[in-house]
Amino acid sequence: MANKRVVTLGFFLAVIWLGMLVRVAWVQVVRSGYYRELAATQSIRRDVVAPKRGEILDRDLRKLVVNADVEMDAGARARKLSRVCPLGSLAGQVLGTVGKDGYGQLGLEYFLDRDLRGTDGWKYLRHDVKNHYYPGFEERQKEAMDGLNVVLTLDSRLQEITEHALERGVQKAGAKQGVALVVDPYTGDILAMANYPFYDPNTREADGKDAWKNQAVEKVYEPGSTFKVITTAALLEEKLISPEDTLDGENGQYKIAGQVIRDTHPRGRISFTDALAYSSNICYAKVATRLKPETFYKYVRSFGFGMKSGVGLPAEESGVLKPVSEWSGRTQSTIAFGHEISATPLQMAMAAAAVANGGMLMKPRIVKAWSDNEGRVVQEAPPRSVRRVMSESTTVLVKNMMRAVVQYGTAADIKTDRIDIAGKTGTAEKIDAGTGKYVHGLFNSSFLGMVPVDKPEYVCLVILDEPSQLKYGGQSAAPIFREIVDRLLASPEYPLARMARDEHDAPGVRPLETASLASEPVAIAASAGESVSRTPAGSMPDLSEHTLRDALFLIKDLGLEVEYNGAGRVIRQEPPAGAPIKSGQKCVLTLGWMG
Repeated sequence: MANKRVVTLGFFLAVIWLGMLVRVAWVQVVRSGYYRELAATQSIRRDVVAPKRGEILDRDLRKLVVNADVEMDAGARARKLSRVCPLGSLAGQVLGTVGKDGYGQLGLEYFLDRDLRGTDGWKYLRHDVKNHYYPGFEERQKEAMDGLNVVLTLDSRLQEITEHALERGVQKAGAKQGVALVVDPYTGDILAMANYPFYDPNTREADGKDAWKNQAVEKVYEPGSTFKVITTAALLEEKLISPEDTLDGENGQYKIAGQVIRDTHPRGRISFTDALAYSSNICYAKVATRLKPETFYKYVRSFGFGMKSGVGLPAEESGVLKPVSEWSGRTQSTIAFGHEISATPLQMAMAAAAVANGGMLMKPRIVKAWSDNEGRVVQEAPPRSVRRVMSESTTVLVKNMMRAVVQYGTAADIKTDRIDIAGKTGTAEKIDAGTGKYVHGLFNSSFLGMVPVDKPEYVCLVILDEPSQLKYGGQSAAPIFREIVDRLLASPEYPLARMARDEHDAPGVRPLETASLASEPVAIAASAGESVSRTPAGSMPDLSEHTLRDALFLIKDLGLEVEYNGAGRVIRQEPPAGAPIKSGQKCVLTLGWMG
């Protein structure tokens, strides 16, 4: 009996052992591939390796957007990047932002996302059941390809000058918002593109609704009297009038197609130049009819209106230019002074640049080049001309007429003896987007300027939205342009300072050489063109209420290192007046407008 139990037990053990043997053979031989793959999927993970996002630099390779807070997780896996704008809100609407997913959301970060972002890499890493990784056991991997750096045409110093002037001008005029553009007319380079209220990509905070929008390309507005520059060019190019020919201003009222056109200041017979200088809508409404409608349309279209410029910024608008078949009996006359046509600020600035450079419409350029991590340029975006829109001889006539606007016309308040300025003011009632009708009392006030007149280095457009204190463009927008020019004249690294020195150098008047833009201390070697009192060496003179030029003259021989910021006259100084000083000491001047 006992033997029988032993045999039975042995049989069952043999069966179990045989079953285990079969199972082992099944797992290790027959199904080995399946379990090997299963084990791999549970212990090896494929991780994405994010590339380094490219930086954004200004034209002088100053960093506008960089990567910061780069972290790697425990498994040395995906790179986590945080985008930082070292200069804060400077050009914030142009630069834009990046989302948490690493993709661009606004501005150039969005439009150039593919170039900036690069290409993801990946690697397979082995880990245990507690998710601990084992370095050195990487199975396969592909290196990430870092994004390209983007070099812009923006000049960060000029951008700061423009933003500072725009902010002060908007606040002084009680405007809702403002936009200012500075372009190089010969290359089409956008040197400054300012929007106020500002937008800080670091905090993604803005002072006003939709302040993150880039109004320079998104704002569609009626350019008003600044458009008379385009009408002037077309008439002169077609030789239908000369600057000296006279027109009848109808004493301030003129009826056309059943509607009355009025001028702010009634005029009788005046020259075509004076019609531009005093901004007579009546004269322009009358003289524009000398052009055939199709010819006028051809010129306006040729200057780039009614189409996108292709600048390479998101959300660019094309404006509105109705075909001739949709013109009413008064359309041609009203387009002549900037109504019944809408444009973007960039379109208007580039059209003026064609006048400045001798008649060539340039494609606006915001990106100069792309470079790799080593700083090597991998691709350039050279300047591109679009088409010739007028002869060089015509542009000379137009610029001379625009000079009259500043010499004695609607922008006479910004005239300066230091450099020759040409420009055109504009004040146009806004249109209600819902009704399509003009809103009484709400204006876009603007100024289109170029400096110096004979061979302009800069073309600038300033637009203020709904100014409540200073309605007319000559009162509100033109002084902003003048402040920008003043700052450039006071900065020897810009050509205007050298031009002003050459033009106005005379016996007894030594050239002006001042400190560079704020925050960069340099030794002073300055002089002034006016007679000012001097203070003995060893004590700090009182610089309050002096212009920057005079202040620098007063401290010329004191051996100070000077920093300054703002524009206007000195409102604060350090060291204070009367304080003991020594050579090499730092002096900080804060400029502002008195009262």
